[in-house]
Amino acid sequence: MLINTIFFLAAIHGVILSLVLATKKINKYSNRLLSLLMLVFTIDLAMASYIGYGLKSVYPHALGIDYPITLLYAPLSYLYVVSIIKRKTNFELKDGLHFIPFLSLFLYLLPFYLSSGEEKLALTNASGALTYGFSFISNAKLAFNLVYFPFIIREVQLYRKKLKEQYSSIEKHNLNWLLVFTCCLVGMVFFVIGVQFVEYFFDVASNFWVFNLIGVAIFVYSIGYLGLIQPEFFADFDKHQSIKTEGVQQKEESYTKSGLEEEVGKELSNRLVRLMEDQKPFTNSELSLRNLADMLEISPHNLTEVINKYSNKNFYDFVNAYRVEEVKARIRNQENNNYTLLAIGLESGFNSKSSFNSVFKKHTGQTPSQYKKSLQPEKEKLL
Repeated sequence: MLINTIFFLAAIHGVILSLVLATKKINKYSNRLLSLLMLVFTIDLAMASYIGYGLKSVYPHALGIDYPITLLYAPLSYLYVVSIIKRKTNFELKDGLHFIPFLSLFLYLLPFYLSSGEEKLALTNASGALTYGFSFISNAKLAFNLVYFPFIIREVQLYRKKLKEQYSSIEKHNLNWLLVFTCCLVGMVFFVIGVQFVEYFFDVASNFWVFNLIGVAIFVYSIGYLGLIQPEFFADFDKHQSIKTEGVQQKEESYTKSGLEEEVGKELSNRLVRLMEDQKPFTNSELSLRNLADMLEISPHNLTEVINKYSNKNFYDFVNAYRVEEVKARIRNQENNNYTLLAIGLESGFNSKSSFNSVFKKHTGQTPSQYKKSLQPEKEKLL
């Protein structure tokens, strides 16, 4: 009885979250998709409570409502992720293709939905599961959802790769929570597959599905709140603009077709290095590709080309290499002995302790503290 109450309360919470998300004024389209996904999970939880309280005999017409909605899990999740990553603001006609399986199963179940209450009860087992139609449908629904997850993960990974072409610090934009979101969904699907495997091959009637629904309840709470607190963090991927250099002006179209001329590219590369060394723009933790391009008076596209070609790095690694060298120089400077390593890292352009440590170790093979200790013999000789 307690577990049914938990499902019922989670369902109520899901309805509230769904309504709040649907009325949020930022990321409207994305939040409405998340609102629909929360509503789908809410229906599952409400139906579990409905069966658990034994209401199917009193109100049998609700039976089967949750059967086709499983086919909405992955499509809504995928469209939600894509809407965030690609900054989509409206539903497109082609997006409707994702819902064809759901609509097909719904139409297939229409005879069942139009049946009387007595007929519906006769077509369900003791646990409330449908015995109507083909037995392979449940497995097909799971397989359908699993197909989507590699594509969702791929979208997130491609996004993270693009971030490193645009930002010098990606912690505020990396969407790691979307990977957690996806992994939770995959975990729930595999759990259901495992339960069905045990029941089918070992002929055991288990109640493991309860744990999966508990997972759904937790998921509704956590993802719902993530959706409520998320800022408008879309990456602003710059469109190509005309290049402007001192004494050199050429059309962007020629660059996109043939790339920068060697002489122009070298000149821009030299200007970039002088700018980084003299003005140290990398000490700004929020430095972006557009910021740096504006300082050089060239387009973000051409700056990307210069960095990729002449440093063999993406923008993220290029800027952070300078930050690491700045940290090393400041550590070696005895005037900074009273400063903590974190303070030095923040002054050099890093915006968090975790990014400071991970980036520094990636570039040097040592943590900042290990690097500082390695300098001790050298400093003792100077003394």
